[in-house]
Amino acid sequence: MLEKNETLGEKFIKRWFWLYLFSFVVGPIWYIIKIILSHDLSVEEIGILYWIVSLIWLLTVYHDLWLTEALNFFLPKYIVENNYSKFKSALAYAILAQIPTSLFIWWLLYFTSDYLAVNYFHAKELVSETQYVLKVFCLFFIWMNLFQIVNTVFWATQNTKFQKWSEFVRMIAILVFTLFFWYSGIWTLQNYSWTWIFGLIFWITFSYVLFYIKYYKTYLKWVKIIWDKILFKEIFSYALWVLLAANVWMILSQVDMQLIIYLLGPKSAGYYTNYLSIIWIPFLVITPIIWFLFPVISELNSHNNLEKIKIIRSIFYKYFWVIALAVSGLMFVFSEQIAFILFWNKFIFSGTILKYSIFFMIFNFLLQINFQILAWIWRIKDRVKILWIWLIVFNIPLNLILIKLMWVEGSSLAVWLSWIPVFYLSNKALKTYHITFDYKFFIRNLIAIIFLNLWIRSLILPYFWFSSRLNSLVFILLIWFFYIITIWIFNLKEFKIFIQEIKKILKK
Repeated sequence: MLEKNETLGEKFIKRWFWLYLFSFVVGPIWYIIKIILSHDLSVEEIGILYWIVSLIWLLTVYHDLWLTEALNFFLPKYIVENNYSKFKSALAYAILAQIPTSLFIWWLLYFTSDYLAVNYFHAKELVSETQYVLKVFCLFFIWMNLFQIVNTVFWATQNTKFQKWSEFVRMIAILVFTLFFWYSGIWTLQNYSWTWIFGLIFWITFSYVLFYIKYYKTYLKWVKIIWDKILFKEIFSYALWVLLAANVWMILSQVDMQLIIYLLGPKSAGYYTNYLSIIWIPFLVITPIIWFLFPVISELNSHNNLEKIKIIRSIFYKYFWVIALAVSGLMFVFSEQIAFILFWNKFIFSGTILKYSIFFMIFNFLLQINFQILAWIWRIKDRVKILWIWLIVFNIPLNLILIKLMWVEGSSLAVWLSWIPVFYLSNKALKTYHITFDYKFFIRNLIAIIFLNLWIRSLILPYFWFSSRLNSLVFILLIWFFYIITIWIFNLKEFKIFIQEIKKILKK
């Protein structure tokens, strides 16, 4: 299952290739879908649809007491030991654990959907539509659990290709059904909610076929399941810590969305969900780079190679500061234009919301680096403690205060302000891997980026009008190209050093 004879460099190249390939394919598909929905549905309907999706993702934390995700830790260990009986047993435990919990949550959600539509989503003019969509997504919740098991196997065995192919199949299915409803002229909130179900059916079918052919027939078909209390206790005790971490992480990722729908209503939620779509554009590029840390940090830690982990952290810190500042500056300048291009005139306010938080994105970038290192040096308890402090002390209080003071803009500011203290805590947890920050490199780039953005804002932005979405898109892409090339040339010497350092790390 695992390619045990691959060098670190080979693992890196194979996984990074598939991560980037599908990030650049799947990401745009997702935005095409949302562009169509933003055109066909009202601001309130967009808010209801994506806030129901948010609620469902929030509930998935509890569907199996997080035994499924604990498999990410145990399955690679069983593969290295060639103990496929334990491998199959762990999968069986996770499946059995999720049946009662997921059915209970489904029952609770289904029979309270009418109450939630009125009293939680405050959908005064869209009550029947909200009730209908909630019941549709009850199906999504149940069937999503079936997929999680197989996806975990792909992830634990570092099979990025299978994992990303299945995601690609899902997105293509959703796009096809979305285009069908759009072309047929039957674009309603109810119909578009079904596209998620159709996409999930294709996702599950494709994933299970791959799992059966490549894993079950070869490794698991003829081994027996062990009903061992000690084994179950070992997996379950680890899962409890993962549950605590996942619980707070999921709440953090969704709390602002749920507070907005409850305190401000569907219209504010609609603006906010498209704001989130804009601010996560840079992560299409950055996230695969961060995912690179998974196999690399884990392997270096298993060989007790602390120096190389320090070098990786130092390299990522040095260049992510600059990348985040450059991206933040240009997105701030063209925030409303980007919202207009992606989501039409009615969502320009989503670009205004972006201005309140974009410059804090750097702390999220660096926090992701720290958290990946903590995860793969097996210090999950530190992550749990940090996340709970973040949630209780910073995130929720800031949201409650700033939403009341500043409306929906306050929530965007609150979430990203809360990244700062959590970034500090994650740095403190990694003091063993202390690095020296290159202030000279940072300040030199900061000055260059400020100058570039002021020049664009004063000389180019005044001539940028909202006349044509296509012309605006071409114009922004040309500016992006000029901007990136300029910064790349400015740091050409440093870029060569970066490539040399990566090559050193990847040598076995």
